[in-house]
Amino acid sequence: MTSALPYKLLAKVLPQFGYAIDDCKITLLGNGLINNTYLVQTTNKIFVLQCLNQQVFKAPLQVTHNADLISAHLKIKSDHKSYPLTPIYQLRSIDNKNHVKVQGQYWRSLHYIPQCYTLESITNLDQASAVASAFAQFTAAFSDFDSENLAEIIVNFHDLSMRIKQFQQALANAADTLLIAAQTSINFVQSQQDFIDSIAEITKDLPLRVTHNDTKINNLLFSKATKQPVAVIDLDTCMPGYVMHDFGDMIRSCCASIAEDSAELGNMSLNFDILTALTNAYIAGFNGSLSEIERKSLIFGIKLMPFMLSIRFLTDFLNGDQYFKTTYASHNLVRAKNQLQLYRLFCQQETLLTNIVLSAPASNTLG
Repeated sequence: MTSALPYKLLAKVLPQFGYAIDDCKITLLGNGLINNTYLVQTTNKIFVLQCLNQQVFKAPLQVTHNADLISAHLKIKSDHKSYPLTPIYQLRSIDNKNHVKVQGQYWRSLHYIPQCYTLESITNLDQASAVASAFAQFTAAFSDFDSENLAEIIVNFHDLSMRIKQFQQALANAADTLLIAAQTSINFVQSQQDFIDSIAEITKDLPLRVTHNDTKINNLLFSKATKQPVAVIDLDTCMPGYVMHDFGDMIRSCCASIAEDSAELGNMSLNFDILTALTNAYIAGFNGSLSEIERKSLIFGIKLMPFMLSIRFLTDFLNGDQYFKTTYASHNLVRAKNQLQLYRLFCQQETLLTNIVLSAPASNTLG
């Protein structure tokens, strides 16, 4: 074990899952931005141990309960050959619970899938298709599951109207120096009321589904042998939602030519080959079960997710950087400008986006 690991705390947690710390090799797993996650190896078992971040997840037992419901449903689908990926499930404590509580912190154990890896970016069209198909198949697997059985882990997480209210509150309380620095971005956001209204209007008609709510490529496990997705991971924010959010966030994170905190806005462009591959595979992944209004909403989702994220970055900048981690004073403002530029580029190409979404085959005609 390394000195960075909380040895004394882990020595209390592991026995509640049936293991002595002296019999375990423990290493940090992942980037640790939200939950603290560890890989635990014993002589005959490898599993993941995770401490839930209660600053983000105010009701951790809702997270573990949702996870049990999700894995149970996906296991049934997998057993009936109607879900091609591997479900992620929580292991039980010695008391047969899906969590343990130690020193006020909530811990859980997750099964480990060997011979896999994660990616940080899409590098080719086949990869794009595989990513989109996996996320679509995940949501489509819950077509016969009542999404309202899941707790809303982060209330109003993708609710634009709530994000606007937070933005307005930040405007009212921000220091003058911050308001001056962000004035151009503030003015642009305030000029987009027609788009804000259009989101409120289409949302009224959308069905709730089980959505992942963090559809970045690094939330997939890929097989080392086949190079194909094996499992959708990081299910903590799975809850009732709309497909336009998952689709839009996937497009947002995969199709821009620069990173989301880059200030080189003049270098930003859109990769429409990747966007088309993602769109075609995502829609086909629902195998015809995507409704007409949901397909139309995907066009809105492409624009919505960078716009909403820009508002979140801008709000945090005006609030003095309380939520997102930053490495310099204007980091959140740079991020906000970046995502507003991405939103502008998508708006400028609305006709092309509409054609791509509406012309995509409803199912995989080759499969």
